[in-house]
Amino acid sequence: MALGEEEQAQLFRKAREALESGSRIHVVSHVDLDGLSSAAIIMRWARSKGKEVAHSVAGVRGLYTMAKRALQGAAGKPGTVVVIADLSPRGRGDAEAIATLAKYAKSVIWLDHHVWEEDVETVLEKHGVIVIRDRSKVTAELACFLTECWNDEVSKKLVEIARADDSCSEDPYGLADKWRLVLRYLDWEGLRRAAQSLSRGELWPDWAREIYEKEAPSYYREIREKTSVLIESFNGIRVAVVTPPPRASACDVQRLGATPGPDKADVVVIVYPKGLSIKTWGRLRADCIAAKLGGGGHSNVAGAPRPSTTMGSAQIARMVANAAKECLSQSLGPVPSGTAYTQSRRKE
Repeated sequence: MALGEEEQAQLFRKAREALESGSRIHVVSHVDLDGLSSAAIIMRWARSKGKEVAHSVAGVRGLYTMAKRALQGAAGKPGTVVVIADLSPRGRGDAEAIATLAKYAKSVIWLDHHVWEEDVETVLEKHGVIVIRDRSKVTAELACFLTECWNDEVSKKLVEIARADDSCSEDPYGLADKWRLVLRYLDWEGLRRAAQSLSRGELWPDWAREIYEKEAPSYYREIREKTSVLIESFNGIRVAVVTPPPRASACDVQRLGATPGPDKADVVVIVYPKGLSIKTWGRLRADCIAAKLGGGGHSNVAGAPRPSTTMGSAQIARMVANAAKECLSQSLGPVPSGTAYTQSRRKE
């Protein structure tokens, strides 16, 4: 839902009052750098106010499970405000399931910048969830507005790093690329550790640097040597299926020149063991294609679960092309500005 400047300011004030009213803050964030930076900014603010802090991480598929745990946990700890950051419901059913549990927390605040299915936001708001969603900003920036962090140099740097990671560009500190690699080698506990380090102002802790120095040479070499590309055309839509090594990030695959450009493909699909990263140009909407495959995201960059590990590249190309054809038959309007990929192209 698009809000005017004053309406958005009022929404932030409402969310800020709810956040300040809690004695305990539990953040459920996405596993990527934007999600972890958002959590770090909120945790940093909460500790400065003397509030108890908890943090959980979740992937897109694990959102309901982790939100359920956080909200049910809030029932036993009165005064808990739950903040969900950089995660989008997979659909109306997902939103309804989470919304029915919102009553267990003192307040629920949801920060995100992805494309959501129609009516999902309304479902949550009917159950008292405060939803702040702005596709022109990364979630860490929304967290900074929420906590009024602009006088905190650490939090401002976290916003810059998150923005660089989301747009596959460079930050002034050279940390987005490094953290992106490190996060690929962490388990759930390690991801929470990363957010804790960032929240303490340790933007590049020794333990993360050691992982980077150990893994970087082989990581980048594997992307260059082991990434395969298949380009197929179905229904007049050219689909490039890129299969990198399992741990590779879509940004790194793109940055190292392993993905075709718009002169060769209309859609690029990067295949991972459990998911698909979808990138489009011009007339095609990545978020629409991803939604038809059970995912979501930005207008030009989105993600979806991988339907089967036995599905070959040609089958994936046909599946994506069919979804793209359906999207073209819908009236979705022009690609909006402010998406991650639009920002990335402006900076290149």
